[in-house]
Amino acid sequence: MNDLTLNPALPLGIAAVERDTGIGKDTLRVWERRYGFPQPERNGAGDRLYPEAQVERLRLIRRLLDVGHRPAQIVALPIEQLDALARGRGVLTDATVAPGARSAAPEPADSPMVSAYLALLKQHDAERLRRALQQDVMRMGLDRFVTEVVAPLNTGVGLAWMRGTLEVFEEHLYAEVIQRVLRSAIGAVPLGETAQSRPKVLMTTVPQEPHVLGLLMAEAMLVLEGCRCVQLGAQLPLGDMSRAVQAHAADVLVLSFSPLLQAAQVLDALAELRGRLPGSIELWVGGSNPALRKRLPDGVRVAKALGDLGPCVHDWRERHRSPSTTDLLMSKPQSRD
Repeated sequence: MNDLTLNPALPLGIAAVERDTGIGKDTLRVWERRYGFPQPERNGAGDRLYPEAQVERLRLIRRLLDVGHRPAQIVALPIEQLDALARGRGVLTDATVAPGARSAAPEPADSPMVSAYLALLKQHDAERLRRALQQDVMRMGLDRFVTEVVAPLNTGVGLAWMRGTLEVFEEHLYAEVIQRVLRSAIGAVPLGETAQSRPKVLMTTVPQEPHVLGLLMAEAMLVLEGCRCVQLGAQLPLGDMSRAVQAHAADVLVLSFSPLLQAAQVLDALAELRGRLPGSIELWVGGSNPALRKRLPDGVRVAKALGDLGPCVHDWRERHRSPSTTDLLMSKPQSRD
């Protein structure tokens, strides 16, 4: 046989670590400088090489980030404390959390609904899982399905994965099925009249932000408000975003940020995008990244929850409302007899 078998014990290059963990190259370098971890080796050419033990620790950090922990809280922690947190047996204390980075650990989503869906997921029957989710869409309506089923289920799946009770392939199965269900439900929402379907919304994520499920949930809420949405997937280069806004004649650009990115990455991306976009194009952002609670560049609007998207749309329409006939008559000077 001529095929080479990769030895999993060999150190991985930075590109392979990015693919394996979903943590971007720039983020790995920032953590190395700021937190002293990871601590890659170097090959003869000076390239970073990450031992398997460090890659495993990075996988665990990624799981904790996905359920709401911040990099400053956990990146420098030893593997034993990370594992305890992942299994729900550890608590972050003042001694283990960087100054200014304290927050309560995420609460588990242990509702009967979440437990039932997790049990169904463990049966590895994708079609049965899909049908059950679609039945909830039809029974509850898309808006309640997103807020009352998908949101807590995302948390429950993330916690189960983090604690090791859900395999990686099972988490991937969930992500694939829930995205199919959401896209199908979104596609079934009737389009409004052209004049009433604005704003036209372009949706994507910045480079090194791979999560798209939050965008789909936001799209569901926006189409229910009558918006026209264009999904461009994850990790679109910033220059392409501005060109896509122009090509699609979009009114609003919507971005989603998970805790995976550093605050500086989020703020720098928003500042650059705001500078690239015409002033008439609004920039709306959401997600669980702590940077969104900081002071953002002017012209960036934060939707703190899915329910905030409705007011965002209402405000946009009020600002772009065409004068009605009554308005025109009232503003027209009255002639004197």
